[in-house]
Amino acid sequence: MKLFLRILFTSFFILNFNESFSQEFDFHSPIDAPFDLSGTFGEYRSRFHTGIDFKSRGVQGQRIFSIEEGYISRIEVNNYGYGKVVYIDHPNGFTSVYAHLKDFSTELDNYVRGELYRSKKSTIRKLPKKGEIKVKKGELIGYSGNTGGSFAPHLHFEIRDTETQDALNPLMFNYRYIDEERPIIRGLYLIDEENTLVSSLPLKKEIKKLNDSTYITDEIEYNKKTGFGIDIYDIQYKGLFNQNGVYKVDLLIDSLLVYSFKMDRIKFSQNHYRKIMYDYMSAINNRKRVLKVYTPQNANLSFLKNNDFNGILDPSKYTDNYVSIRVSDWNNNSSYLNFRVKATDSNDEVIPFDGIEILTNQNYKINKNSSIVEIKKNTFYNDLLLNISFKDDTLDLGEDKDPFRKSIIIKLPQMISDTLELRQSFIGRIKDKNMTYINSRKDDSYIYANTSSLGKYTISRDTLKPVIKPINFRQNSNISSRSTIRLRLKDEMSGIKSYDAFLNGKWALFEYEPKSNLIFHKISDNIINKGENILLINYQDGVGNKGVYKATIYY
Repeated sequence: MKLFLRILFTSFFILNFNESFSQEFDFHSPIDAPFDLSGTFGEYRSRFHTGIDFKSRGVQGQRIFSIEEGYISRIEVNNYGYGKVVYIDHPNGFTSVYAHLKDFSTELDNYVRGELYRSKKSTIRKLPKKGEIKVKKGELIGYSGNTGGSFAPHLHFEIRDTETQDALNPLMFNYRYIDEERPIIRGLYLIDEENTLVSSLPLKKEIKKLNDSTYITDEIEYNKKTGFGIDIYDIQYKGLFNQNGVYKVDLLIDSLLVYSFKMDRIKFSQNHYRKIMYDYMSAINNRKRVLKVYTPQNANLSFLKNNDFNGILDPSKYTDNYVSIRVSDWNNNSSYLNFRVKATDSNDEVIPFDGIEILTNQNYKINKNSSIVEIKKNTFYNDLLLNISFKDDTLDLGEDKDPFRKSIIIKLPQMISDTLELRQSFIGRIKDKNMTYINSRKDDSYIYANTSSLGKYTISRDTLKPVIKPINFRQNSNISSRSTIRLRLKDEMSGIKSYDAFLNGKWALFEYEPKSNLIFHKISDNIINKGENILLINYQDGVGNKGVYKATIYY
């Protein structure tokens, strides 16, 4: 019975959808697995998470179904991002998305592989004409996997408004599942919103759990404009250890609701604001996901628009008040963090800050000892101070404490006369004594690159070509018992830029899994001849170091 409740084979209906919309739906389950979530809508990722993640029993290959009739509007194969993904437009005005698939259904796989062979590429993006590839409700469209930017087997599932392409919380369609656990509150943070030119780590306040639903902390004294940040997560049930995001956050002052937001709809154009909705320095320095319980400056987020109050406490207004932060999951399990705040007179020392003031509405071209930093307007979310130096061939942009809205250009002077050395050179980012490759360009005077992080940069060099090794075969071996040909293709510095494989002189599809440095060919493509076959793979890294692998195999 419990398993049945956790299976997504049920009727769904939308509640409070855009407040004026209410309609009943009967969607099919997208996956043949229990309703166990490893990710919820709107939670912290590289961007806001625009779907929900279904666990797939820890393995790949669970069957994936279309939730409703419709037609495939988009199908992609990528090494990163969503990996293998299918988009289906439905006549009810919604689009469903199924990402990180291991394989497509037989019919779709034949279509995709045909397009890959025609284009002679291992990645593809196709937009079939309306109605060209129809699907029925409950039709098998693929199998769950771990492709693209996935780090464990699962299904990333989305529902979008077809017209606007806004991501909608799939739980609004009343997916029924077991969740009787309250969200966990791990920490309270005070974030200085007085001096926005200078970023600093929030002040952490110790909290303690009073009972099953309530947390408390000591009285808080403050003397400047302050926002609250919380470190929180939600679990679905005991024994399921995934730490998911919450659905709704409320700020109450003296028992009155003054600020609130919930994760129902996310516009993809606003997705990057995740960088300032969560405290950036906590994420970079301490790996803490500190969610702000207020509207950050210049955060154009539609799900915050209903608030008349920005959530930032002003000591001139809130002098002695009782505060409660309520966090809730979709099933309305709630936890509370209660405390009192008191305003005090400011006795802080005035600390002078050095640096170049960077205003968001201006362009800058900064020269430092022959190095150049080009910053376009609206590169940062807020005005800030930058300390930039260039010494000992290293450009230092300062501590990585401010998020970028878009990249800047850095140019480092070079006087490299040897053409091979110049080709192999690049700008690298130095962090924790490690060097990270950045795709770079060159001219007669500079090596230059785009970057979206503060920190230290210098010119480095990659002199080694990638390494390639067969995994499941050897030179002159018989592969007739194999279903795939698998090789490890790896580059330690500048990464794999491209590769092309040929069997007996014909281009052959070798899929790529960067996480495991794996390339593989499916024997079922039927381009291997009986008897002797010559496998040839040309490959190169990010700076153009090339290699050739050749093997004779028998089938």
